[in-house]
Amino acid sequence: MTDFAVRPSSYDLRLILDLSLPAHVVALVDDVWQPAWLIGRQHHADGWMALVQYTAADGNELSCRIPVCRLGPRPHS
Repeated sequence: MTDFAVRPSSYDLRLILDLSLPAHVVALVDDVWQPAWLIGRQHHADGWMALVQYTAADGNELSCRIPVCRLGPRPHS
């Protein structure tokens, strides 16, 4: 069974993989969903990793690599 068969369609990771870079997304960082920029993605033996940039609570801009499964499309406002 594929990930797409068990994950709700609103979390279809193909939407993330098809985004042009850079792209606005939400990222689960430190157990908090935050607005972020998706600035890169790379396929590893254990799956896709995303390079995201976000603003931390202290106002500093941080970049980190997280699994693509911890990304979601940015909600439309």
